[in-house]
Formats: sequence, structure tokens, C-alpha cells
Amino acid sequence: MTIDLSSAADEFEHADVDTVVIFVDIAGFTAFTETHGDHRAAELADRFATAAARVLGPGDDMIKTLGDAVMITSSDPTAALAFLRRLHDETSRIDGFPLLRAGICAGPVVKRRGDVFGSTVNTAARLAAVAKPGQIVGNAEAAAALRATDLLAMTSLGPLRLRNVGALVEAFALDVGTRHQEHVDPICRMHVTTDAQPLTIAHEEDTYRFYFCSTACLRQFARRVGEVRTPSGNEDPPTTQSFVGEVAAHFGALASPPRARNAESPHLRQTPRRGRR
Repeated sequence: MTIDLSSAADEFEHADVDTVVIFVDIAGFTAFTETHGDHRAAELADRFATAAARVLGPGDDMIKTLGDAVMITSSDPTAALAFLRRLHDETSRIDGFPLLRAGICAGPVVKRRGDVFGSTVNTAARLAAVAKPGQIVGNAEAAAALRATDLLAMTSLGPLRLRNVGALVEAFALDVGTRHQEHVDPICRMHVTTDAQPLTIAHEEDTYRFYFCSTACLRQFARRVGEVRTPSGNEDPPTTQSFVGEVAAHFGALASPPRARNAESPHLRQTPRRGRR
């Protein structure tokens, strides 16, 4: 069988363009899926994609969604950074929404039928994969452009060997003020961002403060260790649909004692799950 690539070559002709490719995904999505199931995971991914589409700016194009990730192209690094800031603002208004991580790579791509191809695309995806929750990692070209146009702190990560990328990539962690105050759900290991009042657990004569991504994880935790501390009296639980309201609907208003620990107790620490994207 012979495959004729001549027509395909014609379609690719003059399609080389310089752009900035952005990959953004949800940190801890694999753990979320394992804990909450496929349907909840699909709902979260859809909500994220909707938020990303809502904050597209001039020169931004949503190329595709890939599971819990979105792939965007922007006209230049400054526009890419502005998009990521808007996306952060959009998701941070959703109480308890997981942290995001992003990779941006400036360079040439081949455009065809609304999609983009090339090493720039692959590098952006791999940079997102090495980013920590709440972090943006860019290649040297993107970092240099942003350094010249934006008051931006950045930290060199050195040359990185990225999977399926032939050459070493000089990478930079970009500090754009998008890191939330983060907490780790002790059940599903997701990074949780919330201003909600934490659950407090009495255990072995100590009190510990824990944050949860959902009432499902809270219930699992409460069944396994400690006891849920509730205030005395007959206070009505909150009726809001916030994270606090959801928790209170199942467990009553949560107390916050004077002495509490923000880190996991060594008595209760669990081994983090492997295999995050």
C-alpha cells in the first residue's frame, strides 16, 4: 500500500508560524478521579474547559481539550501570561477548585485544520508536566520576552531533559502571583485551595486542622481517624452552597480551636499516591 503525501504537503505549505503554545492542566486530577469516580472527574474537566474558553483574549485560540488539560495558542508571551492570569482569577473564584499547572513555549509550529504541530507543542506539554501545582514553567524564549516586557520574577530550573524532547530545554519558573494558599487533602492527595474553615480533628490528645476537596473525602477521613468536633448548642448549619455549607450540611458547623496544626500529623500521615499526570 502506497500513501500519497503530496496533497498533505500542499496543505502544510506556508503554514509555519511563530506562536506561543500554552498547556494548562489540573494538578492531582488522577487522584481526584480515583477518589470521586469518572463522572465527577468529567464534570470537573468540563468546568475547567468552560472557564478557559470564557477568559480567552485577543490573539488567543483554544486549540483543543485533552482530558483535564487545555491547549491554547497566544500571539506572544505577554498575551499568554495575561491569559493565565485571567484563568487563575476565574478558577480562584470557585471555592475549593484545585490548583492548576501550566507550561508555555514560544517557537515555531505548523498550523493545519485548526490544530498545531511540532516540537514547540510537545515542549509546552512537557513543561506543564514538570510544573508544580500552582506553577507556570516557560522555555527560555518565552522567559526572555517576558523579562523584557513585564515586571516578572523568575527562577531558572536549569536545562531539563524532557520526555520525548531531543534537546535539553532551558526552563524557568515564572512567578506571576498565581499560587494559592494550598492544602493537601489527606484522602485523595489533591491540592485544595479554599478560604473555608477547616475541619478539626481530635486525635491522641492533639488537635489537627485538615482541608478537603469534597464532603466525600471528609466523610472517609472522619470514619478512619479522630472525631468531628462540633460546637455546643443547636446552631443551624449554613445553607450556602459553598464548601463550608456543604460540609456543615453533613457534619454541623465546624469548630476552630485555639490550638491547631496546619500540617498533617505524623500520626495520621499517609503515603502520597503515585501516577499523577
